[in-house]
Amino acid sequence: MKKKLAILLVLCMVLSSLAACADTSSKKKRSKNKTRKTEIIEDTEPSIEDSEPTDDTDGPDETDDTYPTRDIDIDVTDPTTVATTTTPTTTAEPSVKIQPNANTNIKWVKYTSDDGYFTISAPEGWSVRYNNIDTIGYEIYVNDPSGLKNFYFCTSVLSFPSKDNFNYWKKAGKNFGISVPSKAYTSPKATAQSLFENSGSYFNYKNFKIMSKLGSNGYGGDVLQATCELGGKKCEGLFSSSLVNLKMPYKNMDWDMVSGTIILLTPVEDFTDWIGVLGQIFSSLEFTKSYYSARDKVWKQTYGTIKALTYNADQMSAMLRDSWEKSNRSSDITSQAYSDATLGRERVYDTQTGDVYYAKNGWSDGYSGTRYKPVEAGSDYYLKPVTGTISY
Repeated sequence: MKKKLAILLVLCMVLSSLAACADTSSKKKRSKNKTRKTEIIEDTEPSIEDSEPTDDTDGPDETDDTYPTRDIDIDVTDPTTVATTTTPTTTAEPSVKIQPNANTNIKWVKYTSDDGYFTISAPEGWSVRYNNIDTIGYEIYVNDPSGLKNFYFCTSVLSFPSKDNFNYWKKAGKNFGISVPSKAYTSPKATAQSLFENSGSYFNYKNFKIMSKLGSNGYGGDVLQATCELGGKKCEGLFSSSLVNLKMPYKNMDWDMVSGTIILLTPVEDFTDWIGVLGQIFSSLEFTKSYYSARDKVWKQTYGTIKALTYNADQMSAMLRDSWEKSNRSSDITSQAYSDATLGRERVYDTQTGDVYYAKNGWSDGYSGTRYKPVEAGSDYYLKPVTGTISY
């Protein structure tokens, strides 16, 4: 009996020991699962609103080791929750066609006079002519095929205050060794304005009207900006000359010495485009030593101690151009805008290069891009040479 009780006691102790081991293993398992859950929570880092209070006490036994998941709603309009990058949408610039204007596509040709007295450069296809009046008086003409874009320069000639004076000198000129042409300059006053206002028949224009006086040409004369009619076309140009009144004993003998007469003339609508080209023609003019040598001999025979002017065409051209650029050019802007309206065209400029183009009136209304913009009223872009014609 005692032996059975002893065996029964030993079995109870073994069962008790096994139960304790099982409980310890279960606690270790729950501890391990709890640690795993904590790691998952730390990795997801939910916001304050989404987090739950941490319970440090052991919860009930769990048989499912899988950590539960939940869906999180995110408001994409809230900048604090999601950082977004917006890519701006761009509109493709429409393609356009640009036809270069003749004033930007020039092939220059150097011309030498047959008598070897001067050289000058002109655009290919333009004509160059000269008239040796009496060596002292020497005229040079350069014009385009239309005859409306003109360069004119004359060294020194006589101008007569009236028709009576001219007729007197036509008869008496030979006695004084002075060659008087069949037609001549006329200047009732010894001024550039008087000369150009009264010599239209000599220069073949009509209705000469002063726009503005631009200043001095550096040789004692004025630089004028004016309009006139040439070949039935309204033209605009720069005019300059230097006059000295040479008094004679009798009224009908009076005459003026006119030196350095210059005309740069184009149709009004082409003035800003071509005035620079005409200036380049002028600056290229060079008289040779042989001309000055021949002129000085004739000059001394005719005028004795009166000094002849020596012409630096490059400097004279720069003075004309500088006078025009420094003038009040609002009249040019108005004139060019009026010409555009009359011809049914508009001007647009390239916002990237600053180039100005002609376009058919209304072109900018149908243009959907941003690179080319219309030239606004009163803009200085009206004073820039137009380099081409733009179209779709």
